[in-house]
Amino acid sequence: MNKGGGPKMLRPKSCPRCKTGDVGVDKDHHGWYEFCIQCGYLRDLIGVIEVETKPSGQAKGRGRGSRTSGKGKSKYA
Repeated sequence: MNKGGGPKMLRPKSCPRCKTGDVGVDKDHHGWYEFCIQCGYLRDLIGVIEVETKPSGQAKGRGRGSRTSGKGKSKYA
């Protein structure tokens, strides 16, 4: 399992072997794999692309800040 303490994703009732088990996706030192919590099904995942995500609130861009009118003066002054 990962250092975060649990699977990265769970898909309820989607096990290809037992048909009723919950399938989780996780990563270890060998790579990504999926597993069924109920029956123990295990399969290595090949071709997984890892994408880095930024924490929310860290994105650059236009936010809600103070705005001015077109002449550079505040419309509330």
